[in-house]
Amino acid sequence: MAAGGFTATLGRAARRTAAALVACFRRGLSAEEVEARLAARSLADQATVVVAVLGALFLTSLLFAQAGPVGFFLFLLLVIVVVG
Repeated sequence: MAAGGFTATLGRAARRTAAALVACFRRGLSAEEVEARLAARSLADQATVVVAVLGALFLTSLLFAQAGPVGFFLFLLLVIVVVG
C-alpha cells in the first residue's frame, strides 16, 4: 500500500458517508451529486463538512444511548429510515 493510501481511502469513505447522510435530508439531490459538490470544495471545507456530519451522527447516538437498549434499537431504526 502506498504512503497515505490508508488515510486517503478512509477519507473517501468518510466523505461518501457524509454525502449520503446529507443527501437524505436534501431530497432534491442524490448522494453522487452531493459528493461531487463536496469534492469540488477545498480540502478544509471537505474536512469541516465531514467532521460536522459524522460528529452530529455520533452525538445523536450518544443521546439515544442514554435510553439503554431501547434507545440503541431506536437509533438503529432511525438510521435505517433515514438512509433507506
